[in-house]
Amino acid sequence: MHLTRIGLTPLKGARHTDLDRVHLDPTGPRGDRLYCLLETGRDRVLRTVDNPTMVLVTAAWDGADLTVTTPGEGTVTAAPLPTGEVRTCSYWDRAARLEVMTSPHADQLSAHLGRHVRLARIRTAGEVVYGGSVTLVTTGALRRLCEAQDSRFRATFTVAAEQDPEPGTFLQVGGATVRVRGPVPRCRVVDINPDTAALDTRHLHTIAGQGRAERDVPFGIDADVVTPGEARLGDAVTPVPSPG
Repeated sequence: MHLTRIGLTPLKGARHTDLDRVHLDPTGPRGDRLYCLLETGRDRVLRTVDNPTMVLVTAAWDGADLTVTTPGEGTVTAAPLPTGEVRTCSYWDRAARLEVMTSPHADQLSAHLGRHVRLARIRTAGEVVYGGSVTLVTTGALRRLCEAQDSRFRATFTVAAEQDPEPGTFLQVGGATVRVRGPVPRCRVVDINPDTAALDTRHLHTIAGQGRAERDVPFGIDADVVTPGEARLGDAVTPVPSPG
């Protein structure tokens, strides 16, 4: 097994950026989902499934400035500044405490989405992550689904492997070690083409038909970081004994 793709985004819901390498911190991939958008008028994190054109947004973070590009509004680079306002918001029925920021990105993204949004910074890593901080899909699972576009599943890693590793498995991923938690529940975002934002597949329906209830449709696996380290494209992914 080895890594064939690495991806993440600093802005939740935006298109994943393909990377040559990533550092896995104890809390997850460094630079992943640092910011999110809040629906103005309600304390809820914006959902990509309800706003599919978010996948047309690209974002980059250099440690100080956030650079966001949208198809119609161009590129905005600025350092988001805290307003001092901290809100407890709903993220898929979970509470997340988020710090509201001021920056020109809010106006840019509001224009792109056609609705007013606010930019917020994640205060605690993982607050707007559905499950484990690291996600993996395998080439075998993608092939069985007849899907060549692995970025559609927004995983941290694509792994060249026939089967998903079992829950509880420890994996050496480059210089890091992760522990597999279990399958990742999916929603209709997997049917959104990351290049066009069009709903152009019925993957969710297909996966749901594989003997599972529609309300719990898993594809890929998630994992927690056990030993921090760097992972690079082409690195081996190897089952290892428990570090403890």
